This record gives sequence, C-alpha cells and structure tokens, in this order.
Amino acid sequence: MEAYIKNLIQNLYEHYGYSILEIGEINGLYTNWGVYKKTDSSIDVMFFCNLEGSYQLNIHEIETLARKHLQTDNIRLIQAIIDDRLKIESNENGELSVNQEIYQQCELILINNVDNKVLYFSEGLKDKVQELATIINYTNTSQNRAAKAERPIITYVLIGVNVLAYILTAYLSGNIVDSNINVLIFLGAKVNQLINQGEYYRFITCMFLHGGIIHLAFNMYALNSLGPLVEKIYGRTKYVFIYFLAGIISSIFSYIFSTGVSIGASGAIFGLLGAALVFAVKMKNSVGKGFMMNIVSVIAINLVMGFSIPNIDNFGHMGGLIGGVIASLFLFRR
Repeated sequence: MEAYIKNLIQNLYEHYGYSILEIGEINGLYTNWGVYKKTDSSIDVMFFCNLEGSYQLNIHEIETLARKHLQTDNIRLIQAIIDDRLKIESNENGELSVNQEIYQQCELILINNVDNKVLYFSEGLKDKVQELATIINYTNTSQNRAAKAERPIITYVLIGVNVLAYILTAYLSGNIVDSNINVLIFLGAKVNQLINQGEYYRFITCMFLHGGIIHLAFNMYALNSLGPLVEKIYGRTKYVFIYFLAGIISSIFSYIFSTGVSIGASGAIFGLLGAALVFAVKMKNSVGKGFMMNIVSVIAINLVMGFSIPNIDNFGHMGGLIGGVIASLFLFRR
C-alpha cells in the first residue's frame, strides 16, 4: 500500500503539477504526505488513508495544518480512501453502491488498489479522478510489461533446446533412460579425433547433449536455479554471450586436457557460476559477503564432487568457470 500511494504522489507531482505537502503524523492517515494544487477557485489538498484510517481521521487537524502551511483559508480537502476491500455492489433494485459504509467528512475518492479502479468520487472531482485513473492505468500497464520483461525467457529457451536434443537422442537410441554413445557421437559430441579432422562445430553441439535422463535432469535443475539470476543481472544478450562463451571454452579445455568423449551443459552452467561470482565480488558491499561465500561454496562442492566421481569432465568444468569469469569481467556494469 505504501508503495502504491507513493507512486500516486510521485506521478501527481511529476506529471500534473501538484506540490507535495508534509502533513505529519495524524491519526488515521496512511502516509505523512499529501499533495496540493492551486485551481481557479481554491487550493485542492489531497490526502490518503485506508478504510480503518478513515474512521479514525479527524479532518479538522488536516484542515488546520493545511491552512497554516499554505497560508490561506481557501482550501478544498479531498480524501482518497485506498483499500482492496472496496467494491461496487448492486442491490435488489439494481442500484449500485459501495459495499462499505464510509464516514464522509469532505470531498471523497474511493480506489480499489488491487483491481486498480476508481469506484466513487464526489461531484466536482472529475478532473482529479481522470488524473488518478491515468496514473493507475499507466502504472498497471508498466508493471505488466516489467513482469514480462523479467521472465527468464533465455533460460527457458536453453532448457527447451536441451530437452529437445535429448528427446532426439532418446529416439535414435531407442532408450529414454540412457543414451547410446554412437548416437551422441553422430549428433555432435566432443570427440578429439573428429575435431582434428575439422568438425569444429562439436565445440558447441556437445553443450546440448546428455548421456541419460538423470544427467539431463541434474543439469536442467541447475540451469533453472542459476540461469534466471544471471539473466536478470546481466540482461538477456550478455547472458547468451556468457553462456555460449563459457560452454565453448569448456569444450576447448576438454579438448586440450582430455581425450575422452565429452557432452553436457555443465561447462556452460559453471560459466554461469563464474558470472554470479563476479557479480558477488563486485557488489559485495550491496549483496553482502554471505552471498559471495554461498557462490564460492557451491563452486567448491561441485569441483570436489567432480574429482570424486568417475567419468566427470573436470577440465570442462574448470574451463567453463574460467570462461564465465572472463566474460563477466568484461560485461559487468555496476
């Protein structure tokens, strides 16, 4: 509620020429701040409260303070009651009325802050209500756009590509639990001998192949947990760059230091860990050292597990981590 009222006050000030009035702590007010604007006939003073506050409010205190501050008796008080319990109901005769009993002491505007609607206003306040309705509609539209923009679309796309690649692998392998090694090689696994023959595309294609349903599930769980954070911090374009650069460097490290067949998204995911680590170090004063230590501990645990479990491409993991750190150092903006 506080943010909702603050947004109304800020927009009335910025876009409609209102001035801000410090009312102070008066019993019943939701905020200590109101707005005022000079008209042809008076100075309109608008203040804000919720349902409970409207019953407790002493309008004369606000009137006295406003007259003293504005140095005029020619003021019009407007009470904006903002509450999600306010509704418009129809009685047996089809007449519309507000579902709550309102103690009206001055000019009145009723707003439902969840439905984002002005439900009632006193006669003569049409211009004020149009201003408020414009602000409410604009804010609601902006919030919807912001919510859509914040969805980790790239992470979902990457997960989708990995899952589709696994479905194809499972179909060709004839087994949904484990992948056939020959199918993986056919689809683009990292194989040093084939890369030596010029099949460099394998540095990328191996990032989207997995050796089994469990391998896929672990990596997609990690990507879904970490990806949205990195995508939000760096933005979608930089996120894609970090992911692919880390994945490619992971493949190169595996090519240089390991002769075995290598597959999986874990190298790119280690790159995202590196990106999160750069953010944590750069912003340690804001996010706290605890966040940085969490990232470090996750990296350390995964590396230790990698060295403890056979058939894990640890060089690929380290390469991805280094690639993510390098890319993030260049791309990060405070």
